[in-house]
Amino acid sequence: MTTNGEQFRKMADDLGIPLRTLDGVKAALADAKKTKADVSLARLMLKHGRMTDEARAWVASEYPK
Repeated sequence: MTTNGEQFRKMADDLGIPLRTLDGVKAALADAKKTKADVSLARLMLKHGRMTDEARAWVASEYPK
């Protein structure tokens, strides 16, 4: 049995939706910081985001729990 997350991941892969890169993640968090939403966005990205390993590691180091 697969989880919803695994099914959504497969669907995104099948559709060719790329992972978010480090540059894209930094840009998104910089925009979110303007409205003080960067911490929330970082948490969301870590829990549910489709990021490269490099981007995930950077978010985890910059926004520890």
